[in-house]
Amino acid sequence: MSKIIISAGLVICFVAVLAKGSTNDSLNSNLQEQMSNKSDSELINDLYSPRGALAGDEIVRRGVRMIPLLLNLKGDERTSYASVGHHLSATATTVATNPIDIESGRVLTMEVTGIYLICAIYHNTVEFAQSPYLTDLKLPAGKRKARNTPDLVARAWQSVEEWNRRLEATTIRKLRSRKDDPLKGSGLAFW
Repeated sequence: MSKIIISAGLVICFVAVLAKGSTNDSLNSNLQEQMSNKSDSELINDLYSPRGALAGDEIVRRGVRMIPLLLNLKGDERTSYASVGHHLSATATTVATNPIDIESGRVLTMEVTGIYLICAIYHNTVEFAQSPYLTDLKLPAGKRKARNTPDLVARAWQSVEEWNRRLEATTIRKLRSRKDDPLKGSGLAFW
């Protein structure tokens, strides 16, 4: 059963990558139109479904107005199907088949997708990092792993929430000009 779930998730992500890189303008237009016709809440909900592979770009396109909805994903350990990270990355995300996968940080959860997409809104692209896995920059380079462990996720949320308070007091344009990104000062980055 788990192999079927993982395969289905990978196929969906593969289709999203093909659609992103496709030269078929009609297909891209149709997919973009479908996403642009969805409400903000529908896009967030799509992250938890196989359609989630296409929602990330539209969420980033809509920008800052999506941040409050993404902040609501804190603590949501459901598997995310979002296609985030660089489309040429060799890093594949894992679909949860048991709680051990979540605890070990191998699964892309909705809450990590929320953090990633908030960072993507800041960077104005879902391809600002290779993958949606956090790494601890406080460790020596040879000891860093790409894992969404509970400790790293908690540190990331603390940083993102502090950044959001700064955003509420100014504009994203000003934060960008100051190079004040959502993970600044956390000692974390996406892989």
